[in-house]
Amino acid sequence: MPRRKHIEIKLHGIAEKLGAQVYSESPGFICLLPKDVHSSVVGRGSSVGEAVENWNLKLQSHLRNASDDDPIVMYVKSFLTKQEVSKEREIEPLIPKGTGKRPTWTEENKPQHVIDFENQFYKSRNKR
Repeated sequence: MPRRKHIEIKLHGIAEKLGAQVYSESPGFICLLPKDVHSSVVGRGSSVGEAVENWNLKLQSHLRNASDDDPIVMYVKSFLTKQEVSKEREIEPLIPKGTGKRPTWTEENKPQHVIDFENQFYKSRNKR
């Protein structure tokens, strides 16, 4: 097997999302998933763009033709499941919605931080 040198490059699209990596391999470039131990989806090209495009086409073909127990199919499915879960979390509000009414405090149930604030800025209220 020829010696491969990892290329640090920012990928876009599905290659970025799945974590594909590009390597320099004589006489061109190769693109593959780091989890793909069987090298079943390998894109080759004379440029980085060609290698990634070739990898994308081979990945689509592999996903269409492979069975459900294929390691690449299982990896992509697990990735998509994680994405769906994160999208559901994004929909949930981080701060629960309130009633929209301002709290009404009486002198008996007023929080201490409100009392301190009033004492600091409204000194005339202390004289009552």
